[in-house]
Amino acid sequence: MLKPAVVFGNETWAVPEMDMKRLVRGEREILRIHGPVVEQGKWRIRTEQELRELYKDVDLLGDIKKLILEWTGHVVRMDKGRTDKKIFYSKQEGSRRRGRPRFRWLEDVWKDLLLMKVKRW
Repeated sequence: MLKPAVVFGNETWAVPEMDMKRLVRGEREILRIHGPVVEQGKWRIRTEQELRELYKDVDLLGDIKKLILEWTGHVVRMDKGRTDKKIFYSKQEGSRRRGRPRFRWLEDVWKDLLLMKVKRW
């Protein structure tokens, strides 16, 4: 029930590394709702592997990355006149503030494509 609420509209988000870590941590906390198990009269916490086997299709970060790449492919295939495509290929004018550049959505997409070794998309 929580997964759709968390991933809703995320294909347009730029997800910085810190937020990714928070999402993974939150996912683990939700999975641990099942609680500990009793083995040979002793309580123990379920391992990460046991939780993954119990919840077969849970990979929140993977699902978010997949949705982002799907949206990117959709925008690339759009007609030239669509506003979404114009924004996607536009360059921001003006000068930036001092300091480290902000995390950009397209940079995250390129990084994911490089990690997956995609050459021609």
